[in-house]
Amino acid sequence: MYQPYILKYDYSALEPSISRKTMEAHYHNHYLKYLRNLNTILEKNHFQFQYPLKDLFQNIDVFPIEDRNEILYNAGGVINHELYFDSMNRLQTSNIPEPLYSALVSKFGSIENFKRQFINLSSTLPGSGYTFLTVKKDHELYILNLANQDSPYSLGMEPILGIDVWEHAYYLDYGNNRKGYIENFMNPIDFEKVNQKYQKILKESE
Repeated sequence: MYQPYILKYDYSALEPSISRKTMEAHYHNHYLKYLRNLNTILEKNHFQFQYPLKDLFQNIDVFPIEDRNEILYNAGGVINHELYFDSMNRLQTSNIPEPLYSALVSKFGSIENFKRQFINLSSTLPGSGYTFLTVKKDHELYILNLANQDSPYSLGMEPILGIDVWEHAYYLDYGNNRKGYIENFMNPIDFEKVNQKYQKILKESE
């Protein structure tokens, strides 16, 4: 079975950007539900859990066609939430390390432009979904909106930063002020962790 992601910080560590009440509900009521559902349907299909969860998206054709949408939906619900939780930290730093810093500046012109584009795109995502900073196969950085629990892995992209813009991620704290939530999400981003993910992708492709 796929095991649950363990938060690297206390539920209240991201306040005031995200409240303890929201984090507890998000983790227990939403993330763990997707994980239970995913493990259940995979066990029904006698899956041996022989590869990382992200590889499910490229191997979905081994499952019966009638189960594929449910597997993809719940797998996305798991991996998207794990990326979101892992994108934040109470010990975040405002300094963006290399090589991520230079890559962001090269792609977006400046860090402020990157943040502005990320905020604007996620603010305009229709309905529920996520906004991701991804790495394409040519190593180009790309900001991407995806609906519901769709994953960049299905498109051959590697996500290194993600924000959940389903209402359950912010409604208790911000009501319908999604943009306020997104702007405040920029405060606890763990760019050290994002940079580690970026470096890992670069190294694996050498």
